[in-house]
Amino acid sequence: MTVIFFRTVIIYLILLLVLRLMGKRQIGELQPSELVTTLLLSQIASQPILAQNVPIAYGAIPVCIVVCLEVIASFFMTRVPFLKRLFIGKPSILIDKGKMDTKELMRVRVTVEELMSELRSHGVGDPGDVYCAVMEENGSISVLMKAEADTVRRKDLGLSSKESGISRLIISDGVINKENLRKLGKNEMWLKKQLKQSDLELKDVFMMTCSDTSQIYTVKKQKKGDK
Repeated sequence: MTVIFFRTVIIYLILLLVLRLMGKRQIGELQPSELVTTLLLSQIASQPILAQNVPIAYGAIPVCIVVCLEVIASFFMTRVPFLKRLFIGKPSILIDKGKMDTKELMRVRVTVEELMSELRSHGVGDPGDVYCAVMEENGSISVLMKAEADTVRRKDLGLSSKESGISRLIISDGVINKENLRKLGKNEMWLKKQLKQSDLELKDVFMMTCSDTSQIYTVKKQKKGDK
C-alpha cells in the first residue's frame, strides 16, 4: 500500500510539472492535438500506478516524450499556417454582417437550435441583433452584437450608430494572412503602404487587425529587454 502511495505521488508530481510546461493555453483550451496528448498521458501515467512490476521510468519517460512532441508540434503550428489549418482548422463565420451563413452551418455540423442555444448563453434573445458569430478553432462561439443592439441602445437615445465591423487578423507573427486580406477587399500593396505609414516592417509586427471599416490595430513584437 505504501509503495502504491509513493508511486502515485511521484507520477502526480511529474504530470503536474509537464502540464505546467505545456502552458496555460493548453490547460484552458483543448485543441485536437492537445486532447490526444491528454488521453495519452492519462493512459501512460496509470500503468506504473496500477502495476507495481512496471518501473516508474516506464511511465515518466513516455510522458516526457509525449509532452515534448506536443510542445514541438505547437511551435511549428504557430510558425507554419498550413500545419495550423491542417491539424487545428480555422475559425468559421456562422453569421456575417447580420446574415446567417447556412452553408457554413451545415459544413461545421451546427444546427440552428445549437446556434440559438449558444446565442442565448451570450445573452442574445434575437439572432437579428447579432452582427457576427464565429466558431473558433476550439469549438466555442464568439458573438459580436450590432451597434444598435448594445446594452445602452443608441437608437433609444436618438444617437446615430455605425457598425464597427469585425476585426480580421491580417498579420500574425510577421506572416501575412492573404485570405483575410482578400475578405477585406485589400491586397498586399495596400498592407505595405499601411506598414510604411506606421514606419514598420513586416518582421516587426506581432499582430495587426483590420476591421470592415478599415480601423487598424497593431501590436509590435517585443524585443529582448523590452517590458
